[in-house]
Amino acid sequence: MKKLVLVLCVVLVVSFAFSMESRRPTWAGWDTIVFGWPEFNAMGQMTKLSGISILGYSWRTYFDPVVRNKVNFYWEVGAQLLSVGVQAGVGLTYPLQLENLDLYLSGSINITWGVVQLRNVFRQNWLGVIPWPYPGFGVAIIF
Repeated sequence: MKKLVLVLCVVLVVSFAFSMESRRPTWAGWDTIVFGWPEFNAMGQMTKLSGISILGYSWRTYFDPVVRNKVNFYWEVGAQLLSVGVQAGVGLTYPLQLENLDLYLSGSINITWGVVQLRNVFRQNWLGVIPWPYPGFGVAIIF
């Protein structure tokens, strides 16, 4: 377990170092996407976000371009490498404009389906096959 945590820390530090060098905007925080890279439209509004999640890699797409001080809805999917499964969800983001940065507050409903549910299929534990939804809350910034 210690080696796994060490590997995750190294991956995050290396990703952070490369993102600082690339001069492109970087998303960082405690959300389903912990460290990522947003995509913007021609008007400078965020439309997509992809990056490293807690257990793998996730992609988020907003229904409309993100507007400050307004609730913005999104859907996301991800490959959860450590739990060997997939994750999907819907949520909302509320960006607050602070002095020189935006603070993104998020809430979501997610489901994960992976090896545990597959094991329950073989054991014929049909209640354990259902991917139960769980809530998620997050806070992040773009720098």
